[in-house]
Amino acid sequence: MTLLEVTQHLHPVWGNAFFYIFIGAMVLFFGMLMILLKALKQKSSDLKLVQQQHVAKIDVVRKEQGEQLESLRIEMLKREEERSRLWMESEKEVLHVLNGVSNLLELSDKVDKVEFSKLNKALTAIESKIVSEKKLIAELIVSEEKYRQLFVNSIVGIAVHEIILDENAKPCDYRFLEVNPAFKKITGLNASNIIGKKCSVVLPNIEPYWIEIFGNVVTTGIPITFEKYNVDTNVNYKVTAYSPEPNKFIAISLEIPK
Repeated sequence: MTLLEVTQHLHPVWGNAFFYIFIGAMVLFFGMLMILLKALKQKSSDLKLVQQQHVAKIDVVRKEQGEQLESLRIEMLKREEERSRLWMESEKEVLHVLNGVSNLLELSDKVDKVEFSKLNKALTAIESKIVSEKKLIAELIVSEEKYRQLFVNSIVGIAVHEIILDENAKPCDYRFLEVNPAFKKITGLNASNIIGKKCSVVLPNIEPYWIEIFGNVVTTGIPITFEKYNVDTNVNYKVTAYSPEPNKFIAISLEIPK
């Protein structure tokens, strides 16, 4: 008995309808089953592709890591060779020094009492010279301190300058190196504003004869005393200038009352 005959036997009126509904449901079920299987197959294919890509990436990373490890191994070998080379050189130097010390000891054994006496006299002379030099240095320190006190407490303006030469080695300007407190009182120029600066910057209207006179003192080494007016400070000065060392001069200034 077929499925159709069974449905007709169960219900003569609705048997055909039940049969076709059942057949349609089965067709729909198998159709959805085929779609699901196809989707699962595509998913499996995608997963396999992703897995292949992942494996390829892992292979690339492993290759890069292998190259890095190889580079590191080579670098370590180079460093080990360099360390060994340095150690060998240091060992040679130590052996050289030890040989030198051994030679000196052998030589010292051969030196007689006369040589020791000469050596003792030489050491005594050196010691005496060192004591003299220390005494001289102490005297210079005291002298320097006296000069510093005179420089700071002097009532006259004292300024240390450096002459500036042009491309033809001709004096064209000078720079302020150091000034004492009285210099500010006489000129009105503050040390913090002028130290290290050129005169042409500090005194833009400086008369040319100032640079000419100071330049001549430096180039000839001959001191000079003169009286001149400066337009920037509007003061007449009596100045004594001399050069204590090459390219430098000291100017000692007094204001001349108007």
